[in-house]
Amino acid sequence: MGPIEYKDLDYLVLVSFIVALVFLFVCGYIIGARGSYQQHSIGFEERSVSYLRVRRLLSVLLFLGVISSVGQWYSFLVSGGELNFGSIGENYVKGYEGYERGQAKVDFFYILNIFDQALAVLVLLFSIYYFRVMGAPARYAFLFVVATYLLINVVGTGKQKYLGDVVIFAFFCMLINFAAKGKRFKLRTFCIAAVIAFFVFFLFVEILRQRYLAAGIGLDNIYEKTHPLISWDENSLVVSLVGADYALALGIFLGYFTNGLYGLYLSLTLPFEWSYFVGNSYSLGRIVEIALSADGSILEHTYPYRVGITYGWGFDKWHSMFAWLASDITFLGVLFLAPLFSFLYARLWLQAINSNNPFAGPLFIYLSLGLIFGYANNQIMHGLAGVIVLAVLLAGWVLSRNLSHQSLLEGSDLSRHEGAK
Repeated sequence: MGPIEYKDLDYLVLVSFIVALVFLFVCGYIIGARGSYQQHSIGFEERSVSYLRVRRLLSVLLFLGVISSVGQWYSFLVSGGELNFGSIGENYVKGYEGYERGQAKVDFFYILNIFDQALAVLVLLFSIYYFRVMGAPARYAFLFVVATYLLINVVGTGKQKYLGDVVIFAFFCMLINFAAKGKRFKLRTFCIAAVIAFFVFFLFVEILRQRYLAAGIGLDNIYEKTHPLISWDENSLVVSLVGADYALALGIFLGYFTNGLYGLYLSLTLPFEWSYFVGNSYSLGRIVEIALSADGSILEHTYPYRVGITYGWGFDKWHSMFAWLASDITFLGVLFLAPLFSFLYARLWLQAINSNNPFAGPLFIYLSLGLIFGYANNQIMHGLAGVIVLAVLLAGWVLSRNLSHQSLLEGSDLSRHEGAK
């Protein structure tokens, strides 16, 4: 239905791989999540037992998050930033003036910014999951951090990714909460969710509209601006349903779901070249190259890079997460990995429901973000901040002792008894 069409896309090749991938993923997930949910869920309030195990960590994260947020507000206001919804597009274009991919100056502030981004995501993940059992001061600190995260990054700089992150985190935490409480979805819940989804969808499209308007790109010159492998169909259903102002933005938004798939298809046409188990992430690959003083020794073997050389669909375009993974383990390896990962993902889902591992909930939510964007890009592994977050969550999950069902019940009873006294 969208207006974007891709040159020489063989749907049979692409769809065959995706169907096999999804089938294997579903099989692994069903095996991992088998059984009655009632034997895993013991009630929402038992999450407080898990919270006690990470309360000090979360307190430190929130403290650092508040300090970081204050610093961001200071820098934003001193630099002349403004929170004007009508200026989102101009702010975005201004922020990318002179930007060149891979040419950023690596200094102290550059590294500090990476850890600051990782800190913000960790605060969001833990606070959203444990929000109902946190104390009032911790809740207020989190609300200040998340407000800063959205206002400065979305309204102040026009980056819609940050809005998407918060929405996805909240959505998957809501699913966990419903399962933990044993509640079913009602019509009222679906209606509220539909209204929120439409509002968020409109925000995404509006942000894109302002971006392209500020950049001077419209339907009249889209042919000059699009990639040679992309054509634009002005007679598509989507374009005919909305006004000219929103047709371009809506078409580009729908392209987010297909650009990565096109990169995946092009990757499927190329032979395998090993990237030494670090080509699955652009950031990891660059770190190894810098450490070895060997530019190109890793990334030039990856599918996304070679697709850029062969077809012109380079790093500046989106590539599916599976193309990045295949750079290390082949596409056949990706198919074998799918059921193994989905089995683990299902176990994390059950652990997130009964809260027997304090890191399971945040890790499940974070991996869900990666899966949501999996067909489009390598969301959680592309940037170094995302790699840091994943490493922290995985390490915490592995090192944390899993409490038994009975231990959680006893811990919950003890917590209520102490509260009564």
